[in-house]
Amino acid sequence: MSRIVYLGFPTGQVAGGQKMILRHVETLRALGFDAVFWRNAANVMPRWTSYEGPVEVGTDFRRDDILVIPDDAPNAIAHAAGLPLRSVIFCQNQFTFAALGYAGVARFPPERLPDFISVGPTCAASILRAFPEARVEAVPCFADERVFRPGAAKELAIACAPRKRPFEAQAIQAMFRRFHPRHAAIGWSVLEEASEATVAEVFARSALFLSLSRLESVGMTPLEAMASGCVCAGFTGIGGRDFATPENGFWVAEDDCEAAADALAEAADVVARAGPELARRIEAGRATADLWSYARFRSALEAAWMGLAPEARLSAGPLPA
Repeated sequence: MSRIVYLGFPTGQVAGGQKMILRHVETLRALGFDAVFWRNAANVMPRWTSYEGPVEVGTDFRRDDILVIPDDAPNAIAHAAGLPLRSVIFCQNQFTFAALGYAGVARFPPERLPDFISVGPTCAASILRAFPEARVEAVPCFADERVFRPGAAKELAIACAPRKRPFEAQAIQAMFRRFHPRHAAIGWSVLEEASEATVAEVFARSALFLSLSRLESVGMTPLEAMASGCVCAGFTGIGGRDFATPENGFWVAEDDCEAAADALAEAADVVARAGPELARRIEAGRATADLWSYARFRSALEAAWMGLAPEARLSAGPLPA
């Protein structure tokens, strides 16, 4: 009987891609699929997010295992090309996959080309452009509505997570205060290596979110901010174009820090005025986040694996964690 073995190489640092791998495993088990998370002994399980599910450490693979390999693990992809096991590449970033994964996939014999799971339409299109003969299953990433929701009251404060754009974050903050002194007193919550619970708490109470997305397949953080009722401004990170609209955020061209500072000031004006426009903006954000919800992810994950490996489903109900 086939098992679904998701490989992960966590370092303990905050990484949305690692969180999504863990959510795949625990959700598959909740759906009755025999799925496990596999790591090396040297890897460190994340403590910044919760996780329920079996973890195997350096165990040998079984004859009927299906290996699900992250797109940023070139050694694992290349190694899998020489194994007599079925492989699936979990592609969470088309740019990372191009830089680190193309060469390994090219080593697979044509009759054993791996299947792919993609987290968004832009990412899926890029995979198919590189490997037109590939099978690509769409399983969207998600803003977890079980965790991210608006708080009872909002503060006129700006939340941001500058991990991918630390220089831009500094420039935008300085420009925002210098160019728009009417907002100089607005507080900032800068999230550095924060736990998921802390991020949810900050988003819940903050009225504004500065998006510092960069080279994304989709970009979960702005979606989580929208789910929390924040008004968003800043960069889409390319992949965010799959959900960004003029209604759900004040979006600007990549790397244009001055435009981002101005957009953030415009968003702050809307929040300060309150009224119908603010209500429309918040509702547009929530409606967008609903399209990228856990409920939709769960349904898509079930459909994908019923197509890829229905034999791995052992039960109609959940398996033990």
